[in-house]
Amino acid sequence: MSGSLRAISTALSTSQRGGLLRATKATKEVKRTSSRTGGGSGAPGHEVSGTRYEMMKQILYVEEPRQLPQLSTEDVERHMTIMRAQKIFNMTASATRRAERLRKFESMKNAYEELAALDQRLFDGACQKEANATFPRQMRVPTETPPTKIWDYLTK
Repeated sequence: MSGSLRAISTALSTSQRGGLLRATKATKEVKRTSSRTGGGSGAPGHEVSGTRYEMMKQILYVEEPRQLPQLSTEDVERHMTIMRAQKIFNMTASATRRAERLRKFESMKNAYEELAALDQRLFDGACQKEANATFPRQMRVPTETPPTKIWDYLTK
């Protein structure tokens, strides 16, 4: 094994290491086979040897798909119980969020009605849409990176 491959393989698990070694051996075999058969490019009109094609398939599909373990009746019952509990939890959380949204909407509606009763000019200004405003200017686009200005110490 070369030095860089040895350094990489020490950081991998045993199964990953085995796959890496198989892929390395298969790559060497493909290189050896391609140099022996003339190294056809695979383009139309060029001959591709069957062994080379088989080796490429082995490299691309090194690992076979895993089979799911057979579950006992107790395991199936335990699984179904957990799935039902998760569904009940999700339904409860959804109902809670829905109730919160309705409460916020009612609060907003009451604030609009109170503003309309206090000052019609302010109410009309609050409800008026800006010309050519297709997207809220105040909205910050969510990103994965932190803001460039972390904290404004002068703001009180």
